[in-house]
Amino acid sequence: MFQNSMDIQLGDGALALFWTDRWHGASSPCIAATDLCKLIKLATAKTRTVAQALANRTWISDIKGRLTIPALEQFIYLWHATNQCHLSPGMEDTFRWRWTSSGTYSARSAYRQFFVGATRMAAAQPLWKAWAPLKVKFTIWLAVHERLWTTDRRHRHGLQDSSACAFCDQERETSDHLFHSCYFTRQIWHVLSRLLNIPELAVQHRTMLDWWLAVRQRRSKITRKGLDSLEMLVSWRLWKIGNDIVFNSTRATTAEAIELLMEDANNWVQAGASNLATLGWPGPAAIA
Repeated sequence: MFQNSMDIQLGDGALALFWTDRWHGASSPCIAATDLCKLIKLATAKTRTVAQALANRTWISDIKGRLTIPALEQFIYLWHATNQCHLSPGMEDTFRWRWTSSGTYSARSAYRQFFVGATRMAAAQPLWKAWAPLKVKFTIWLAVHERLWTTDRRHRHGLQDSSACAFCDQERETSDHLFHSCYFTRQIWHVLSRLLNIPELAVQHRTMLDWWLAVRQRRSKITRKGLDSLEMLVSWRLWKIGNDIVFNSTRATTAEAIELLMEDANNWVQAGASNLATLGWPGPAAIA
C-alpha cells in the first residue's frame, strides 16, 4: 500500500530503490516482475538504488538462479524499461505522497485509504459512541449484520431442531424478529414508551435498524444518546432472557422482563450511563 501511495520523480537515482520503488510507471519491479524478483536476495532489493542498478547494468548481476519463462519475459520488460530511464545528475529524487494535497505523508490520510470503497453501517456512530458495555455493543453489531447466533442461525447450522422464536414460538427467530418484531418484544417497547412518554418507541418499522434510526431522528440531540443506550439495554436483556428460555428451559412474562430491565437500567446509570437519565427514567415504583 505504501509503495503504491508514493509518486517518485527521478533525479540522480540515489534515493529511489530499483527493485521495490515505483520509479518507472505505475508499478515497481517487485510488482510488475514478480517471478524475476523471486531471484533477487531480500538484502539486495532493500538497498539497491536506481543509480547503482543502472550503472553498467548492475541490476542484471542481482539476479541469482535460473530464469523461468515468465521471469525471462519480465527480464525483457525490465531491460526496455531501464533503456528508457534517464537520470538527472545533481538533482535529488523527489518523493510525493499521493493522498494529501501537500504531498506530505500523514497517518490520517493513510488510514483513510484503507477504507476506500468500504460500505458504512448507517448506525455505526450511534452504536459505538453510546454508553454501553463493549460486549453489549458487539452483540448489537452482530445483530444488525445478521450474524448473531439466534435460533434460526443455530437451526441452519444443525445445532438446534427448530428455528422458532424462543418467545412467541411462531416465527423464525432472526435478529430483526427477536429485537424488533416479535410480539413479546413489541409489548416491552409499548410499556417503555408509556413509562418514558416516548410514543415513537411503539411505532413499527421494517427492520430493527430502520426503527432505531427513525426513533432517534425524532428526538432532540440531548436524548439521542440516552435512546441509543436504551436500545442496547433492552436488546441485551431480551437476548439473555431468550437464551435462558432455550438453554435453561425457563419462562418469562412481560412484567418480569420489565423488572429485570429496571434493575439493569439502575445498574447502568450507577456505572456511568448518565444519558439514560435524560429520558426521565422511572424508578421501580413506576411499574406498579
